[in-house]
Amino acid sequence: MKLDVVWLKVREGVPAYVFEVQIGGDLYHAISKLKHAHDVWNSNIFLVITNKNALKIQDLLSGAFHEIKEELRVLKVKEINKLYRLKKAYRDYESKLGLL
Repeated sequence: MKLDVVWLKVREGVPAYVFEVQIGGDLYHAISKLKHAHDVWNSNIFLVITNKNALKIQDLLSGAFHEIKEELRVLKVKEINKLYRLKKAYRDYESKLGLL
């Protein structure tokens, strides 16, 4: 199974955090991979979506994937971009102060 992003706590360990980035393509398949990661490894699971997929994801989480509804964190691309900008500004400021 190929996943978009995984974070390991230890090099030889199982994925602690698993991300699927769904800009286009099959949303059902992406959620299936996340459910499998949660079932097998008890990973924290994240799905990154565009606004156009927001309603579809709610339908899937109310139906076929209701088991992971409380486990899955759905993030929008806009939120990820904002997080990136904020973290970059924070690191740039730390660097300016000589703290890095």
